Amino acid sequence: MKVSFLTIIVSLILAVASCTSNHKDPNDADKKFAAFEDRFLDAYWKQYPSNGIYNGYGKYYDKLTIPDSTGVLGNISFSKQWQDSLLHMDTLQLSDNNKISWSIIQNQLESDIWYQSVFREYEWNPSLYNISGECDYIINQPYAPLDERLITLSNRLQYAGAYYKAAFKILHRPTKEHTELAIIQNQGGLSVFGQALTDSIKASHLSDADKATLQQRITGTTSAINVYIDSLKAFVANTNFTFRSFRIGKELFTQKFRYDLATNLTPGEVYAKAMADKKMYHQKMFVVATALWPKYYGAQPKPTDTIQLVQSIIDKIQLRHAAPKDFYDSLTNQVHQLKKFILSRNLFDFDTINPPVKVRIMPEYARGVTVANAEFAPTYQAQGETYYNIDDLTLYPKEKAESALKEYNNYASQFLSIHEAMPGHCLQGIYNKKKSPDVLRSVFQNGAMVEGWAVYTENMMFENGWGNNSPEIELVFYKLKLRVLANVLLDYDLQCLDAPKEAIIALLTKECFQTAAQAEEKYHRATVSQAQLCFYYTGGTAILSLRDEYKKKMGDQFTLKDFHEKFLSFGSSPIKYIREKMLQ
Repeated sequence: MKVSFLTIIVSLILAVASCTSNHKDPNDADKKFAAFEDRFLDAYWKQYPSNGIYNGYGKYYDKLTIPDSTGVLGNISFSKQWQDSLLHMDTLQLSDNNKISWSIIQNQLESDIWYQSVFREYEWNPSLYNISGECDYIINQPYAPLDERLITLSNRLQYAGAYYKAAFKILHRPTKEHTELAIIQNQGGLSVFGQALTDSIKASHLSDADKATLQQRITGTTSAINVYIDSLKAFVANTNFTFRSFRIGKELFTQKFRYDLATNLTPGEVYAKAMADKKMYHQKMFVVATALWPKYYGAQPKPTDTIQLVQSIIDKIQLRHAAPKDFYDSLTNQVHQLKKFILSRNLFDFDTINPPVKVRIMPEYARGVTVANAEFAPTYQAQGETYYNIDDLTLYPKEKAESALKEYNNYASQFLSIHEAMPGHCLQGIYNKKKSPDVLRSVFQNGAMVEGWAVYTENMMFENGWGNNSPEIELVFYKLKLRVLANVLLDYDLQCLDAPKEAIIALLTKECFQTAAQAEEKYHRATVSQAQLCFYYTGGTAILSLRDEYKKKMGDQFTLKDFHEKFLSFGSSPIKYIREKMLQ
């Protein structure tokens, strides 16, 4: 076959063009994605302005979305439009980190559509409707001068009446548990609009007209909240009203588990592993408790029941605790010791001598949930501290203080500080803000990664000799492992297997060594949430599994510091995405 010179030239030109098109500049793809991400996040906070407030994105603070059917349809349409734009992107040229970001956005949009169109929580969870927290943020966070914050608040409150009317109207057979929670939380939220706000208005430089307008809107807001509360109370008081069950069933639970945790595991698989681990920890605890028996009970005969034997030793250990007035100082000292330990073991590159973590007495607005927690500056807020908040136990009633101190005794409180402060939540939060390549990881952080990291650090510190390998701290460590896996068991038992309350309380108190008060509190938490209790165990075991695989991959080059730095460099991403990149 004879080929002309012109044909050869054209073929060469096409080949060069093809090679050029197939080898796009990867930096160009990343730049385009970064611009897309900025546009998406701005649009997202405009669509969900309340979420934007909690992340410190100030552009839409004065917007209050009315929760009606039009808003639901708008949310679904919003997600589908952005999902379409996302799916038309060429992801092959993106960096590994941007590929993860793409997947996070995709999961978030899919999740939002599912929540709005299938789960429909807005119909049965009255506690979703409460503007107090976001208003508290607008008033008290130092993102702008007081006058500007008060004007923003005034603009937002003008919609409060319509907001609460629409909220009550959209409810359809709520659950009793969420109704009672909504009543309690909205009643508590009224304090946001109380004397402290009045004093701030008086101290401001607003004009008399602006002050009068704001005060009128505050009055209208508190009236709307009270009407909403009274309407919900009428549901509870009406003996003929049929509440929806708080149990969502196995199908919805499985779907929610997949979206919330972003894992390839099924709830059933995690449940089965938790059951096996429960048996394993019982065996370990029996061995330790048997060895400790003479120390605490001398020649007294041991119980024949192994669970009772373990409980007897735990009862003694729990008596070793600080006084209420010394609890804060005890945990503060633990943080200093943890910093030294981390440095001595060379576990992180981060400057653990003076990391930006401040220990403080827990603020009033954060009290009432736990004895300690981690608190961070909002994602978009440039200035701010990372706090390890510790509640003032001297303010507790005597019986409540004693119960808290037994639970967080001299041994368990050490793991509390590891979990919340160093190297758990506080350290991970600092890495997320300062070393993660993408703000997306903070605003759409994966709960299983965040809680899983804190649980993983308990394991890691214990493995590396924290507590000097004392049998007491070993037994308490196993007890805490039971508490974590019990979260999975009770969540699945309640939501998927219709277990009665009595069985749940027995599981927590008899098999997992929790007090009756703790068991009641955890049971209630499981009735007003779904899948969230699975974050801790699922995430913690996934990180441990990844570490084992990464260690095999790296061989003699493996170090804990390298694993920690590499893992945390991906921000608060789903662990399955981190795993893909670390093992590829």
